Amino acid sequence: MTGKDAKHDIQNQRKRKNWTFLTQTQALDAIALDFTEYGPQPDLFTSIAPVILGNRCNVIHQGKHAGVWILQGKEFVRVADKDLGFYLIHVLETDPPDVKTLAEICAKIFQTPSCPGFSRTNNMAGIWIHSQMDAFVCRQCGECCRSLAYENNCTESDYRFWQSLGRRDILAWVQKESRAGKHNRYRIWVDPDNGETAKTCPWLSPCPDGNRFSCTIQKVKPQICRQYPYTRKHAIMTGCKGIFITQFSENTRSSRCPQPKTPVTGLSRNHPGGNLCAIL
Repeated sequence: MTGKDAKHDIQNQRKRKNWTFLTQTQALDAIALDFTEYGPQPDLFTSIAPVILGNRCNVIHQGKHAGVWILQGKEFVRVADKDLGFYLIHVLETDPPDVKTLAEICAKIFQTPSCPGFSRTNNMAGIWIHSQMDAFVCRQCGECCRSLAYENNCTESDYRFWQSLGRRDILAWVQKESRAGKHNRYRIWVDPDNGETAKTCPWLSPCPDGNRFSCTIQKVKPQICRQYPYTRKHAIMTGCKGIFITQFSENTRSSRCPQPKTPVTGLSRNHPGGNLCAIL
């Protein structure tokens, strides 16, 4: 491989890193989590309801009757925003759309390019979704370390990793909860002196300039911290003050969906590939 080829390969790997592949079940779970975590999203629901429900819904955009009206029996009934998300998820899980339609729905919900395609590992049909995190720059404001509820998101792999490094200083702030017949649960950051969850991450340290913060366990911090924010929408919806240095568009080279090896239009859970036909 020439130096030019190696450089091109590295660039392609970086582009692929921003794409996530999910099965149909995983995609539906991600949608359900989005609706649950962020609460009612009226504009979004108004946009996706016709895609999911077709002629079973009627969207009124203005006036006292504005909202999404759903056909129940022979009449249309307005569904409150707080209930609409649950209803749409129920419909998606009960009657899953084909992969192409699900990709369209995911693009609207996650506010990012999504496309039907195939897994690179097992050639399973599904959906690719772009995170848009290639343009993200952390401002080191420390807001996520002080305000987000992350205490129950420590994984066993985090715990074992710190054990392998002999990081007793970190482990002292981790509470291991053993549950009969179930996996252990790990809580961070629990003050070893009083047993209470710290209000601010104990590893957050102000920088000398007084305007930024740094993580004193940056190289070994938990997965939940390394992965935050997961996507551009996740950053916006959770109050992240980081910036995106470029405007994302379908014309951006890194935003182009991986090309499927064969057409996937119309694939559904009944596809011979099994129940994992919608992959990010």
